[in-house]
Amino acid sequence: MTGPAPTVLARSALAAGVVVALTLASLPGLVTAALGPFHAVVTVLRGAGHGLLSVEDGFVTATIVTAVTIPLPVLVAMAVPVSARRAVSLAATGVLALEGIAALRSDHPGATFTSLVSASAAGLLLGWLVFAPRRGRGACATPRSRRVATWLIVVYGVAVLLVGFTGSPVDAGVHPGILRALVAAHRLGVPDWFGYGALEFTANVLFFVPLGLLVVLLLGGRRWWVGAVAGLLVSTAIESGQALFLPARFASFDDVLANTSGAAIGALIGVAVLARAARHRNSRPGR
Repeated sequence: MTGPAPTVLARSALAAGVVVALTLASLPGLVTAALGPFHAVVTVLRGAGHGLLSVEDGFVTATIVTAVTIPLPVLVAMAVPVSARRAVSLAATGVLALEGIAALRSDHPGATFTSLVSASAAGLLLGWLVFAPRRGRGACATPRSRRVATWLIVVYGVAVLLVGFTGSPVDAGVHPGILRALVAAHRLGVPDWFGYGALEFTANVLFFVPLGLLVVLLLGGRRWWVGAVAGLLVSTAIESGQALFLPARFASFDDVLANTSGAAIGALIGVAVLARAARHRNSRPGR
């Protein structure tokens, strides 16, 4: 979309978002009232079983903050003709201001501000990655990237099989140590909502980032979406295999969601890598 219409739409969306955000930041009771029905829905979904939304309530709320923050850099870039980096900076400035207001109005300003900044920082980083397909639209896989990706996919595939189909959970022997580490992290200021479930979800996201990255290095930037689809298919196959053949393992919808998200993030990173490599090649003398 180009021209004045997208700009007007983006400015209208940002203006409406600012009004809503200011209202919520200034009236903490309104946020609490809105979160009540939201957590009730989460409870109902958890009742469906199969590991759906098994993470902490606070982490679910933080994920919503992250999701709301992701499109902000793109909206800013559409509303004001600036670079991706400048759009992220402007979005971050506005978000920090709103979070400061919300923190000052809360009963626990420090904890509230830390939680909001943690969640929105992840959203802004992902929002910056959203620019990757647009900037790297012509970024093609090179013979070198295909060769490296092919070898690494084989190694990574073996690792996925070992982790996904071992007879017992991979954290079975280190669970108490992880809990102690989380307690120590909370004392150092890590938000309380980042508990064991949140850590496991985050680990599942990170575990599939290489898959999306390697698929893009193999196929090129135009097919970045194949990386996300690959994550969905591989994760579904693993969880189905665990449910059918590994009674000691617990198949989970959360794992599929986390794995697919990680693969999508990896694919966007892959596009950014290819685009940067292409710019470097084109900028060399003699090109």
